[in-house]
Amino acid sequence: MMRKMALKLVDAMDVELRRSMEQLRAPRHPRPYYMSYLVRDIENYTVWARYGSLYQDKRDHKRVCYADVRVGSYRYDNTSKGGLSDNNEESETNYEVTELPIENDLDSFRFSLWRLTDAKFRDAVSKFHGKKSRDVSFLDQNRSLPSFQKLATETSIAKLRSFEVDQEHWKQFVKKASVVFKKFPEIKNSYVEFSTDLVTKIFVSSEGVQRVWQEPLFSLTAYFWYHTKELDQDYSIVRHVARMNELPDLNTFKKAIEDKVAQFRDVAGGDEMTSYAGPVLMAPKAAGLFLHEVVGHRLEGSRLLSESEGRTFRDKVNRRIMHPDLTLIDDPGIAAVGSQSLIAHYPFDDEGAPARPASLVEKGVLKGFLTTRSPLQKRGHQSNGHARNHGDERPISRMANLVVRSHSQHSWNDLKNMLIAEIKRRKLPYGIILLDVEGGETETEAYNFQAFLGQIAVAVKIYPTGKERYVRGVDFVGTPLSSLNDIIAVGRDLVVDNGFCGAESGTIPVSTVAPAMLLSNLELQAKNPSKVTQYAMDLPWFDKKLARKKSRG
Repeated sequence: MMRKMALKLVDAMDVELRRSMEQLRAPRHPRPYYMSYLVRDIENYTVWARYGSLYQDKRDHKRVCYADVRVGSYRYDNTSKGGLSDNNEESETNYEVTELPIENDLDSFRFSLWRLTDAKFRDAVSKFHGKKSRDVSFLDQNRSLPSFQKLATETSIAKLRSFEVDQEHWKQFVKKASVVFKKFPEIKNSYVEFSTDLVTKIFVSSEGVQRVWQEPLFSLTAYFWYHTKELDQDYSIVRHVARMNELPDLNTFKKAIEDKVAQFRDVAGGDEMTSYAGPVLMAPKAAGLFLHEVVGHRLEGSRLLSESEGRTFRDKVNRRIMHPDLTLIDDPGIAAVGSQSLIAHYPFDDEGAPARPASLVEKGVLKGFLTTRSPLQKRGHQSNGHARNHGDERPISRMANLVVRSHSQHSWNDLKNMLIAEIKRRKLPYGIILLDVEGGETETEAYNFQAFLGQIAVAVKIYPTGKERYVRGVDFVGTPLSSLNDIIAVGRDLVVDNGFCGAESGTIPVSTVAPAMLLSNLELQAKNPSKVTQYAMDLPWFDKKLARKKSRG
């Protein structure tokens, strides 16, 4: 979408906002004091192949709008609990009213905004009265805090690019890469996918804030299912980048596939485990996942505004919560680390606030939280621009570029030697090294256990002699405070991990930059066992009888 058309849409959004602010009202009900539109113009191309043939080749274009209508005042409005529970699946605004025309007919565009705004207004009034009613019977610990921070009038229109992709190149790429899996009888399902999104965001508010910017994303994925009697595991080799030239070429990607399948063959021949508790060395990707699940979600400021949340770190500001060699910041303004782009980079968040670095932990001491425009204090609150959502969910504070800075000079070999020394000191038979992980999850609610889980893809036992042997069948688990206290050493080298994170406001891009870490103790538990039997027949191209028939024919 070109700049000229973007400006026309900005003008149409502004006209509809002003009209709504002047005229939108219902007798005996509060009027809007604030409104905003966040339009996402999304252009996507996806192509994927399996065993040398295309299964999907699709180009898509859509526009959706998140509208925020607030009634009451900046002091007290219809929102509550930090927005965590403000996503009603039965709400009218969760369906077709959020969709906008992809053609640039302004009457049709304004019709869609008119219909969406009316639905949002009705929903806001209902929630305002519900909040008032609850305040009569239930104590709100955050009642003294204002509901929303006001932004100064500002206009920012970024330079816009058009959506361009060499579709024929990527068709051939995924077809040729997907053929690699035909070599391996252990792989019972697989595909290779290329996907690119260009999201143009247009934000306009009743405060006079107008912003236009873009968030590009390029993704290359090779999924496979390794299924034998010894090992049953899904795995995806994924490359998410913000600059297309960072994606690997065909030969490099094919080699990555072959190397990973070869590694899984070694894992399949390793030791099966059911449980473990002891010293663990985490490679950077595993350490990043650990900190993302253990600390990251619990430092989302929106959770401090909900009494339903555990609020693990609410009373620990200026107290040490982890190893002094660790400093954590979350800065959406960082576009790249070295030669690697960060896909969670953005100039403004989904409430229109400028993206700012959030100082979370300094040399092990807790310093702050990820914040939105919902104040965490009575006066002087400033959002650090971490309000994010995926679609029509209310934006809440979410991680973006979580950068874990190391104040240590330990190399990977140093950490391995320290792990061996810890094993010997405690007279243990072995320790564990986590080399690769797939994903994780955590519980932050007050009514639930404060725990986390990480899905281990590749791990090894390391013995006092330094010998290593693959293990399989376990994931890591734990509770946040005790696990953070168990960090005893940190590596010096940082590794970028681009991925996605799901929470109450949807699934969004996140980037984690982290070093390796050594823990004195971490618990591993058995994975959920596979319940899928082996196939009755070989894959067609591994059927020897069929091959003999073909040769005779």
